[in-house]
Amino acid sequence: MAQSNFWTIADNLPPRPDCLVVISYSVKDKSEPTRQTKALIKEAFGWWKKFPQAKIIMSTGDNQGLGLPNSKVMADYGVSLGLPRKNIIEEEKSQDTYENLLYSRKIIQKEGFKQPTLVVLDLHSRRALALARKLSWKNFYWITVFSQGESGYGKKALQTSSRPVILIYEMLAYVYNMLKGEL
Repeated sequence: MAQSNFWTIADNLPPRPDCLVVISYSVKDKSEPTRQTKALIKEAFGWWKKFPQAKIIMSTGDNQGLGLPNSKVMADYGVSLGLPRKNIIEEEKSQDTYENLLYSRKIIQKEGFKQPTLVVLDLHSRRALALARKLSWKNFYWITVFSQGESGYGKKALQTSSRPVILIYEMLAYVYNMLKGEL
């Protein structure tokens, strides 16, 4: 569970999740997520251990120019923790948070999940939840995760480098999403 500050939103914990949606915050390279993304996957893995019927959607395409989607790196990391591959669904098309939620929602609808639960970085929660609501997510839950920053690959290097930088980025991204009409 995340620590609280003025920008974060309190958790809305699911009673019995059947689907956990993990949005990548970045990866370091083709084989390792950043500290933030690892923390998200570990949190989802902990919930899966309590609810082993749940599927975990690893959500993010190749938005860092690595030649493979972040979801693949995330799925491989989840498997290394002990998560069965059969419980992982890779959403590999999205390039940003809006698309993460759009494409993950399509998977949720197709699979008929009843208690979708977002697993998001605490500093990302305000924007992610606002976008989910704008995209008509209904009856969903969320779990926020605290993590220190760590530089990701390429264009994500600065954006993910520290908590103060992540906070500034998320505030600016919120405004950007508003200007694009996504919020």
